[in-house]
Amino acid sequence: MSPVITLVTALHQEDADRVAARISSGHRMHVAERALAAARAIADRTDQLDLVCGPSAEHGLVVTLHPGTDARAVGMLLANAARAETGDDRVLRHVVGVLRADDLAHLLWSDVDDAFVEADRVAALVEYATVIALDRVGPLSGVRRRALVALLHRLAPQAVIVALPTIRSAADLPASNGGAARVLATGAGWMRALSSGADTGREVRDDLVSMRYREPLPFHPGRLAAVIEQDLAAGVNGRVLRSKGFFRLASRPDHVGSWSSVGAMLALDPTANPSWDADAPVGQALWFVGERLDVRAIERALDGALLTPDELLAGPDVWRGWADPFPVWPAVDPASEHRHD
Repeated sequence: MSPVITLVTALHQEDADRVAARISSGHRMHVAERALAAARAIADRTDQLDLVCGPSAEHGLVVTLHPGTDARAVGMLLANAARAETGDDRVLRHVVGVLRADDLAHLLWSDVDDAFVEADRVAALVEYATVIALDRVGPLSGVRRRALVALLHRLAPQAVIVALPTIRSAADLPASNGGAARVLATGAGWMRALSSGADTGREVRDDLVSMRYREPLPFHPGRLAAVIEQDLAAGVNGRVLRSKGFFRLASRPDHVGSWSSVGAMLALDPTANPSWDADAPVGQALWFVGERLDVRAIERALDGALLTPDELLAGPDVWRGWADPFPVWPAVDPASEHRHD
């Protein structure tokens, strides 16, 4: 199958609809289901188009996803299905993420700390897009506008960032070979940084500093809580704008944790990988990006939260009894199948 599908996703459905109307050549659909059902519905529609138009005809399908639908999962499911059927996974032309620049800047630079659902959706929308369309850029100052664009380039190095008004038709999107789903698999900035360490240090063009933190030892729960509250607070060692990765907490030796922050909001959640899984990350694997980060100070603080040699030798039976200030996670079922976060 030739590359025919463009996914459009946004926090607000009207934003996605507006862009889809501009880039569609006539074939559009909206899906509101979870990823698997959405991918099936899209595949069924493309099959119908092939029957009506012919498989060799030049036709494109623009799909708007309901806010909250996992665009990355949808795109990868479509590619996997196409590869199994035809041997060619190049079915996804673009994933277009539409963002309101002023709202995004507020989420990142203000002290709002209770918009976790919005923060999670913003992160996914940005990091798994091949085109980021920014609306409402006008209210931002020139300094904040440049900082926002620089950050987006760090979060989504594979994406082309454009002002939404410049998109008038599909011709205004970048050229594509239909391989957008491959970008979804490993293209996010945090993924690239943790796999290769490519995005670390400071760019001379802006005030953003990124760092990678890798250590095999688990964190002590009390000391990690103190680091989060004191050393990672905005203004102490710079301002962390985004962090992402995996971590191990000694008091929860069966779990691998997912670490994700956007602006002032940090979520520490369990992954579906038990600690004994052969593919589970070992210890800490975290990536930070922010303004004027004091990398050495953050590293020292995180190092201080790791287990000491004596604590490590005490073993999991002792660790489980330590005071743990973080929200309770569900128990790991040893019989469950492992899945990746």
